[in-house]
Amino acid sequence: MIGTALRAVALTAAFTLVSFAALAKAPPYDGSWRMQLVTTSGHCGVINMGMAVTGGHISATRGKFVMHKIFLNGIIAGSGATKINGVAGPRQAKGVGRFTRSKGVGKWNGTGPSGVCSGVWTAIRA
Repeated sequence: MIGTALRAVALTAAFTLVSFAALAKAPPYDGSWRMQLVTTSGHCGVINMGMAVTGGHISATRGKFVMHKIFLNGIIAGSGATKINGVAGPRQAKGVGRFTRSKGVGKWNGTGPSGVCSGVWTAIRA
């Protein structure tokens, strides 16, 4: 009985240490971000959106483009390199870039009913 209790305490302690270690090693890019896309070629203008990173995976939290909700899907590698795909109604865009712990920068290009657009993007922690 005492041996079983000691094993239970040891397992609980080991689980607790592993849990804290996992929290301490959370991916450096996780959190809330504000992203802005600026058009340098075409007629897409400036697009502002909210973005979340969880486990290195990117998703949109807010933002619209031409009355359509923006959806993002992307991933940030451990090095900070990223690839992002975005959709807003019939419009699609792809971007590449790099993140640090506090900001991200890159380029994007997209297509939609009004033609082709391209530009640069920046992201900062929210």
